[in-house]
Amino acid sequence: MTASELAGTALPPPAPAAASAPRRTAVVGLFVLLLVSLAARTCFAFWEPPFDGTVRYDDVRALGGAYWPMNLYLGGPGYAISWVATAIFLVLLARGRGRALNLIGALLSGVGGILFALTITAEALPFAFAADPMVLPESEGRELFDILNAHLGLLVPAIAGTQIAISAGVLTALIGTLLSKAMPRWLSIAGIVYVIMFVALPVETSGPVAAAIAYLLQVTLVAAIGWFGLRAALGRS
Repeated sequence: MTASELAGTALPPPAPAAASAPRRTAVVGLFVLLLVSLAARTCFAFWEPPFDGTVRYDDVRALGGAYWPMNLYLGGPGYAISWVATAIFLVLLARGRGRALNLIGALLSGVGGILFALTITAEALPFAFAADPMVLPESEGRELFDILNAHLGLLVPAIAGTQIAISAGVLTALIGTLLSKAMPRWLSIAGIVYVIMFVALPVETSGPVAAAIAYLLQVTLVAAIGWFGLRAALGRS
């Protein structure tokens, strides 16, 4: 075959490079960790007392000694690990025209997720002490609850700010996946619509059923991002 013939021949696109064994083990392990952390934070979300802007003594006291461990070992780590793992998978999905957006989104969601987890865990500690009869008598514990609830507004900037950072990060990265076609187009669009609606209509303003549905949709979206990030890391189209 001559050089001119070679130049006119359309070459097929290169096949995705197969991942090495250590890389496969690492990304599969990360995906399993993501699923475990999502399960942990989901159990926490449906186990913790309902929150409408006030933490109630009777709700926390009814949990006995479980309130602080559930925050320290289930809720806090679940949120932190899930968002850090999601950020890594967003990086693994970064390619082509959407690469920069994926990297920016990963940074925002990862850092925001860590700070959010730290904030909600720190918020629970004084309430856990106040509801413990081994620390304070009930009358003094209830008085401390009233004081703490009166100052919960001090944490609003941190909680709202980290939630905005997470939402902005995921939205930015999803736009990146839409541009690069790193995930199915319908999934990127559905994720973008969900994030916009989630920000426009915070779950705190909706009923418990709507809030539960919105939360489960979020978990499903995060798991889907992890799945396609896993496929990208393993060199699968």
